[in-house]
Amino acid sequence: MSGPDSPVIGVDDAPSRWSPWWLASGALFMASALLAAFRSLPGSLDLGALSGVSTAVTLTFSLALVAAGVGAARHDDTLRLPRAAIISLFLLAVWLPVAPPALTASFGIASAAPLYLNALVELGLSGAIVAGVLRSPLPKPWRFIPAIALAAVVFGSLLQGAFLSGSVTDQGAMILVSNVLTLARILATGALGAVALRAARSRAGSVVVFGGSVAS
Repeated sequence: MSGPDSPVIGVDDAPSRWSPWWLASGALFMASALLAAFRSLPGSLDLGALSGVSTAVTLTFSLALVAAGVGAARHDDTLRLPRAAIISLFLLAVWLPVAPPALTASFGIASAAPLYLNALVELGLSGAIVAGVLRSPLPKPWRFIPAIALAAVVFGSLLQGAFLSGSVTDQGAMILVSNVLTLARILATGALGAVALRAARSRAGSVVVFGGSVAS
């Protein structure tokens, strides 16, 4: 009886796996962007419907953050984020719908404190999430997109704040900046949806296959 033949070693691509949580997050981000775009159409909604759509935009965005947080925390082959980023995802998901009315009730509608406090908290939590994505194994250029989206929204918000502070009195310019900020928010949300859909796919993997036969 002769010994076994030399084993045949091969490398096969591992089957792709998809995370339902990241897929749900991407779909919800896209839905939020579409609702925001619909809300911004001129003359399409009355005040009651506008309020309802605005609530839906916020809730779908928050649910997208929750789904992303669950997807990032799961022990599977899809994208995982640092613990600080995961916690920030859940905190921001709760903060967005709850904090504005709570702060307004606490400080009063005439106070500017809720606006600044809300902006600072959102910026801090968003920055922690972006930092986590930048350190993640998500391939280029995908892991840079959330940072670019955040920078665009922050810049637009600062520009709008400068206009609303009274330093610029041109009504046309103020409307233009407001429209640009709205567009930036819609595009940023859609970009986050694209990143979440990319994160839903498992990282590229391979399996080593050993083969051989025994001759007698």
